[in-house]
Amino acid sequence: MRPLVLAALALALLASCKSQPAPVGFESPSATIETLFRAYGVQDMSQEEARRRLQARERFELLDPDLFKSCFSDWQGEHDQALGGFVFGQLVAAKEELEVSIEDGVASVRVAPEASQMQPIVLVERERAWKIDLRQSVPAKVRQSLYEVYRRARRAERQAR
Repeated sequence: MRPLVLAALALALLASCKSQPAPVGFESPSATIETLFRAYGVQDMSQEEARRRLQARERFELLDPDLFKSCFSDWQGEHDQALGGFVFGQLVAAKEELEVSIEDGVASVRVAPEASQMQPIVLVERERAWKIDLRQSVPAKVRQSLYEVYRRARRAERQAR
């Protein structure tokens, strides 16, 4: 009887070890980028319109902040909002010209060769979900500048109280 119980237990363990499906919206680098676009409601916007809005310095309204944050592997807090916005701007400006290459669980997203150059956006795969790595995707000088703007804004906000 004991071997039968052990066999049943082993089968139960094997059944519970089935791999979980990838989270919806994060099953590939392209799906994650589309999820980021959905957070802003621009998934159906043309690249031409997105570029026009960027050039006119029109604001893109973030419709789903939680969905936005979930697109990033290394989101640490409110101070990362500007980094996420920078990545969004890079991607939306070239949304119809993006090329994805994947190697060893890391994806690089670049603008198609005939278009203008941009810093590659890096996505990492963790637990079957592809997420954007902010610190690898935003150049160090840009990151420092955006963090400094954030610090100044917070300081001004505290002084205004």
